[in-house]
Amino acid sequence: MQRGIEVHRKLTGERPLGWYTGRTSPNTRRLVVENGGFIYDADDYNDELPWYDTRYGQPQLVVPYTLDANDMRFATPQGFNSGEQFYQYLKDSFDVLYEEGRRAPRMMSVGLHCRLVGRPGRLASLERFLKYVTRKPKVWITRRIEIARHWLKRHPYV
Repeated sequence: MQRGIEVHRKLTGERPLGWYTGRTSPNTRRLVVENGGFIYDADDYNDELPWYDTRYGQPQLVVPYTLDANDMRFATPQGFNSGEQFYQYLKDSFDVLYEEGRRAPRMMSVGLHCRLVGRPGRLASLERFLKYVTRKPKVWITRRIEIARHWLKRHPYV
């Protein structure tokens, strides 16, 4: 973790404000809390909304990640084999969450990797999805850090 923080700082001039390992251990979240300096932790897949983990002495904001609405499925068995499948899955997921959002807030996380979604046939599906969702009212497309800042401001731990 320390090495990752230092590499990030060296490359960008700033320490990372969020943490995502993708290969969690029983110690990951505890190490995030002990290290301090992280606004959020994304090593969880269990919800559509941020939440607070209080097991390690102070509340740690968790902004869940996703493995299903993720372009990594282009590189795995039983994954997406076309941009159309990717688009349809994202659209269907969005439509369900958007409808649920009429009653309570919802968040849809989409995992993207430049080496995967950056391929022309895949990028077209992402562009089509973004055009679809931006035509809907009350949709916010943003980065995970902005979601974390919003959640901390609007839903502080009490």
